[in-house]
Amino acid sequence: MADAHTFEFRPGRVGQPQGPAGVTLTELTDFGLASVLARKGRAADVARLVLSAHGVELPANPRMVVAGDASFVWSGPGHWLVLSAQAADLESRIHHHLGDTASVFDQSDSRILLELAGPRARDVLAKGVSIDLDPAVFRPGDAAITTASHLGLVLWQVSAAPVYRLLTMRTYFGSFWHWFAASAAEHGCEVLPSRALAPAP
Repeated sequence: MADAHTFEFRPGRVGQPQGPAGVTLTELTDFGLASVLARKGRAADVARLVLSAHGVELPANPRMVVAGDASFVWSGPGHWLVLSAQAADLESRIHHHLGDTASVFDQSDSRILLELAGPRARDVLAKGVSIDLDPAVFRPGDAAITTASHLGLVLWQVSAAPVYRLLTMRTYFGSFWHWFAASAAEHGCEVLPSRALAPAP
């Protein structure tokens, strides 16, 4: 089983062994991740080019939008994270569309992408994050840059089930897992086998 005490992260049950798991956690793999930072005074140009190339408006606040094979997650004024199941050459593909309007940096190897689901998902996150996840105020498509137990985290809600996706730094994952496993233990957490990120619908 997954072990909350030795930091070993693997498929299995954590915490409450009886009954259905209150939460499930899955590592999503085989994805590309790039950071897009608009150059000074060029945020509107970046938005215009993304609209032309992908047919969506870039979020200007903490939101996530899906554009073809990519998801754009707001990461600050004039700054977005681009997540894609088509990992090959993501940085160069984005740069091809944006030209000199933005700086583009590959982030694929620096982050771990997790999917959190289940009826107690909000309760587990609420133990560590400092944002209100009430469904009346945090809905599918909403995103946040926050911390969980003092560890930096980008999260967004995928569906009302609820299902969340989280990006955390690979170098701090052991500490994140220790916090998460302890927080989820009372509800029973099932760590599922990792799977490749599916293309955006």
